[in-house]
Amino acid sequence: MRSLFHKTRIPKHLRRLRAKTQTELGESEEVAELEMATIRCRTVFISDLHLGSVSCKAEEVYEFLRTVECEQMYLVGDIIDAWVGRRENKWTRTHTDVLRYLMGRSSTCRMYYTPGNHDAFMRGLNGAEMGNLLIEHSVVHTTADGRNILVVHGDLYDKTVTKYKKMAYMGAWGNEIIGQINKKVNVSRQRRDKQPLNFSAALKRSVKRWIKRKTGYEEEIISDAREGGFDGVLCGHTHKPAMTRLPDGMLYINVGDWTDNCTAVLEDFDGRLFMVSWREHAAMPTEIEQAAQGV
Repeated sequence: MRSLFHKTRIPKHLRRLRAKTQTELGESEEVAELEMATIRCRTVFISDLHLGSVSCKAEEVYEFLRTVECEQMYLVGDIIDAWVGRRENKWTRTHTDVLRYLMGRSSTCRMYYTPGNHDAFMRGLNGAEMGNLLIEHSVVHTTADGRNILVVHGDLYDKTVTKYKKMAYMGAWGNEIIGQINKKVNVSRQRRDKQPLNFSAALKRSVKRWIKRKTGYEEEIISDAREGGFDGVLCGHTHKPAMTRLPDGMLYINVGDWTDNCTAVLEDFDGRLFMVSWREHAAMPTEIEQAAQGV
């Protein structure tokens, strides 16, 4: 079996980060010269970056993308946040770096882009193929072991988006405002050497649970994939990472997001799918491996 991991050198700023972390545990700063892993895999699935929003973890996204090597990549919607990212100079240089890196990667690997509700303007290009980049509402991914997985963002299964778009838009702005407040509060707490709070994430989780309960989001998207004869469905939208095998063998996978969870799904060269978490210090293979659950 081919491993997902291949040894490489730690970038300088990550060396400093790792040295600091390990020193706090009482270990020698010599660990700064240890090697970290480049992830080599067949496929990467990533969703809900929300570039342009205050909640986007752009630095973590950028580090993850620079660390992974793959043959194909799926951008599962809400890559750019056109709802809240057009004002107040929230688009930073790092957001631009992420977008440029993605565009550059399309020259070396096959890329599929399934737009979501926050980047729905891209749906005007559905069916367009620009070099190695295909933009489509949904695509079918065939794993190395022959399973057919429906890949779709998932917002069109959410009635709060399809029937009550104004309410969804207002909710997105509400989350953005709370996220900005949360950020300012944490800047103040950091100055006083206090741990950061994440009350905006707690609010978003409550809203997503309400959406799930009221709309039957997961049931609808799974039912649609089952009726289409697929072996599973992979989506985003709800910001709730999940990898579940149902009693009939159907797979339900939610890639998660890069506003709170910093998760992605990888496929190895044998067709196994893994959920990985990429937090501030997760650029170390031990942490990645502990987060991975292959199916």
